[in-house]
Amino acid sequence: MSFQPKQLTQYQAEHLSELQGDVSETAIEYILGLTPPFTEGNIIHDNACGSGAVLSTILTKAHPANLHIEATDVNPQFVEGCAELAKKNNWPVTATVQSAQEITFPDNHFDYSFTNFAFHCLGDHDAAARQVYRTLKPGGVAVASIWVYMPHVDALQHAHWRTRGKEGAMPVLLPLESFVQEDLKKALVAGGFKGEDIEFSEVTCYLKISDLKRFAQLSWSYLGPLPTGWSQNDEEKWDKATADIIEQLQSGDGITKNEKGETVLKMVACIGLAKK
Repeated sequence: MSFQPKQLTQYQAEHLSELQGDVSETAIEYILGLTPPFTEGNIIHDNACGSGAVLSTILTKAHPANLHIEATDVNPQFVEGCAELAKKNNWPVTATVQSAQEITFPDNHFDYSFTNFAFHCLGDHDAAARQVYRTLKPGGVAVASIWVYMPHVDALQHAHWRTRGKEGAMPVLLPLESFVQEDLKKALVAGGFKGEDIEFSEVTCYLKISDLKRFAQLSWSYLGPLPTGWSQNDEEKWDKATADIIEQLQSGDGITKNEKGETVLKMVACIGLAKK
């Protein structure tokens, strides 16, 4: 097993929900107001499903009969978490481990495909978009959302530089180059969608953090590892890194405090709707 700092929080599926608060659900609620309504028998793909925010938001609302959701993710822990969630609630969901670039479903299979807040970290965006296009039925709708503004990313990048220096690679999930609307559009077009069939909109969400220490611990555990993994230096400077994250999140652009004393981060989502 590769080296792991003793302070590392071993990741569990529910940690993603804890890190995201309700911002994903807020964005998905907005997205569902943009998409055509589901109809009986629709098959929906929750692609790169994470903690299951898409499927949960859809299925906790009134929905047509015989709706079925296929949830996929490359991370087995996420898939297991979604499967458990579906079993607990008796939801019509099948969860399987699949890479977004190597989806195994047949052509023209889904009525809707949701790739929620994942394109920026999928690696080969074009290959992922080709799979979305291939598996979507003619006339089907693909939804791809990305965060274009997240103050905590700057905080974690600062902690990385402070504890590791400015040389060397960044953590995989903290890229220096932003993935913005134009990048998303290019990926969708490369996947097969026509530019004129893609519409974009933005929604602002607010992430409320009641315990900055807990947030720093979880976010560094999840977002901090380098492409080569953790090092002894990371263990020795763990407390310095998490303290720096907390310091950076005390104030700054897009960061406020609410009446409960919670730290509130302004987050902006870009949503692309593409028809096949």
